[in-house]
Amino acid sequence: MAVDSIRRTEPLVRARGISRTWGFCAAAFLLGSLSTPEGRLFRSWRSGEARHAGVLDDYADVANGLYELHVATGELRWLEESYRLAILAVGLFGDDERGGFFLTPSDGEQLVSRKKDFDDHPTPSGNSMLAYMLLRLARLWGDPELERRAVGVFRFVAALLPQAPSAFGHALNALDLHFSPPRELAVIGGPDTEVARAALASFDPNAVVAFGPSEDVPLLQGKDFVDGRPAVYVCENFACQAPIMEPADLVSTWTGA
Repeated sequence: MAVDSIRRTEPLVRARGISRTWGFCAAAFLLGSLSTPEGRLFRSWRSGEARHAGVLDDYADVANGLYELHVATGELRWLEESYRLAILAVGLFGDDERGGFFLTPSDGEQLVSRKKDFDDHPTPSGNSMLAYMLLRLARLWGDPELERRAVGVFRFVAALLPQAPSAFGHALNALDLHFSPPRELAVIGGPDTEVARAALASFDPNAVVAFGPSEDVPLLQGKDFVDGRPAVYVCENFACQAPIMEPADLVSTWTGA
């Protein structure tokens, strides 16, 4: 079934290159065959059947991957799905009393105690990845509640970081994002336009990006093409500079010259 899904979807994105094609196919499989009709994730696939309810790590990692796919392709639906899964994860795994996120969902198997995992070695924990994604989405949606949920994770790891910082590498990435000055890029037009490529050429790991136009993503609201030309809006806390249409004009914006 997965092969059939790839075969059906590949012609739609062939022009964007092999990596984008397979990213699209993986996303289509995760959100199709590996999801319930209600949009919740399964954890595994075997012999043509999806099995076992997804855990925190699944939701956090897929949400992050969909956000990155949005940045790579400029297709709005991947950003919207990333947001949907992150919000769903907060509801399924969030600890409203103490903060942070449990590994298993609230309506899953009844355990003696629900575990929280913060160890980022060798891969990011679900808590660190979801905190990172909530911070990114908080800056795109202007939602302080998402940021508050992310900070709840930091309270758990704060005492442990000085003892074993290498065990919490992705939590440190999220902390770096949390304390960095906010920078949002609202890009009107596709990622292959000259001005979009120029905006993304200077890699800033703490900048968040959304491609539009769209009135459904708060950062993109009220922003459109300028005289039919693609444009980049450079913003901080939703305070945006005048739209930029020429790649050369981005240099002074980045450097402050």
